[in-house]
Amino acid sequence: MKKNNITAFTLIELLVVISIIAILASIALPAFVSVQTKGSQTKALSNGKQIALAMRLYGSDHDGIYPSYVVDANGVATTTPPTNVASSNDAFCQLFPTYLKTESIFYVAKSAWCPAAPDEKMDATLLVPSVSTLATGENEWALVLGLNDTFNPSVPLIADGFITGGESSHTYTKDQSLKGGVWKGAQAIVVRADGSSGALQKVDATTLTVIGPNGSAAGTQGDIFTTANGANGWLGITNVVANPK
Repeated sequence: MKKNNITAFTLIELLVVISIIAILASIALPAFVSVQTKGSQTKALSNGKQIALAMRLYGSDHDGIYPSYVVDANGVATTTPPTNVASSNDAFCQLFPTYLKTESIFYVAKSAWCPAAPDEKMDATLLVPSVSTLATGENEWALVLGLNDTFNPSVPLIADGFITGGESSHTYTKDQSLKGGVWKGAQAIVVRADGSSGALQKVDATTLTVIGPNGSAAGTQGDIFTTANGANGWLGITNVVANPK
């Protein structure tokens, strides 16, 4: 009678295979996560540029004024300082429905500022602050207030939201579970006032701010959101940052 020879893995062989799979997974996983992050950043940057373009279109219909100043009873922007704009949502809501049709471009996945996708519910008429349009938790983007189309095109217009209370320090965090930590304090998306230029900027590891040219009289680099260099064609004292709501 012919015997069937049955072959099988030994315990050692099985452990070797498992070890190899574990090593390959440890190599592939960081690369996969990196690709996912890059994809999210590319999408967010594209959305940011669309928002900036909508603001420029708004400005072309409102004497160059971007939506952040006080609006009157007829919904028309004035040159009054933005005392009623407590959040960037209050300014961005003025873009609907004429210049933007969807709230989804204000959403960035994994941002603590917008834990869920917007519900696309909007106010029937313009309200500042809004009720349904870009309600709390439906926006990731911070906004520099008081800008218009005559400003230096290189000044920052919108950027990823900062830490809670970090509007004046312009600070991010390395903790992705916190507001201001969407890119883990390593990078930040910044779109400039000309609306067409935007980029992923490196965040300084020590100060957790975005460092670059900022109109300093000495020509040195520093916090690009500083309001101290307005006399040199940069941001002035009224160009403060409003965080999301």
